[in-house]
Amino acid sequence: MNPNRRYRCLLAAAAIALATAAPAAEPAKIEPVRVIQTTELKFPVTPETLALSAGQTQVLISVDADGKLVDSLVLSYTQRAFAEAAVHALQVWRYEPARVDGQSVDSRQALTFDFRAAGNVVSTLPSEMYDNFVTSVFGQTVYRQVCTPEQLDQPLQALKTARPKYAGAAWKGGSATGRVLLDFYVDDAGRPRLPVVVSANEKMFAAAAIDALQQWRFSPPTRAGRPVAVRVQQEFVFAD
Repeated sequence: MNPNRRYRCLLAAAAIALATAAPAAEPAKIEPVRVIQTTELKFPVTPETLALSAGQTQVLISVDADGKLVDSLVLSYTQRAFAEAAVHALQVWRYEPARVDGQSVDSRQALTFDFRAAGNVVSTLPSEMYDNFVTSVFGQTVYRQVCTPEQLDQPLQALKTARPKYAGAAWKGGSATGRVLLDFYVDDAGRPRLPVVVSANEKMFAAAAIDALQQWRFSPPTRAGRPVAVRVQQEFVFAD
């Protein structure tokens, strides 16, 4: 593990949760990820979309402090073709990282793609909105890819876990004990995705917790027999 690794923060359109030892004296100046569309996002033409004039998909993205797209997860779509078109565009577009008080940070942000036969719109979406259940958009059924733990057919189970790597001598000048709370998604294959730090008393603990979480595997979540993703939180406790 690289002890200087920058750790992720939770970024929404209007709020951010930083892993800091104490609250800042003044509200932090937050600049969200800037999406630079290097290619045109075209309305997908498939047998399912031929009779449609509009569609929508919501995608959660993770962009690191260097402006690199780390991961993306489809939250919902009206037709799968819209989700596939958005994901493809995200892979070739460029990004300017989120900034907090002028310093670039890793971040997680939701985007809404509104497809129109006469043009397309890409907008940011506050995190509170994409957790709500939506039944239709443009008169079309919305296929939700993410649900809450309470909506799963069976409780989520950790099939494989890993303890964070911890060497007491490495935490120079810091606390020897601590707690880290991570917020993340478990995809339909049971893999943890897009983790962010909700709270941590040491930055190095946060990086170690994220490294450990990447090795975890869970039972594939389902809702009404259909594979879905689920948003969960996990606490890691460090003790000397």
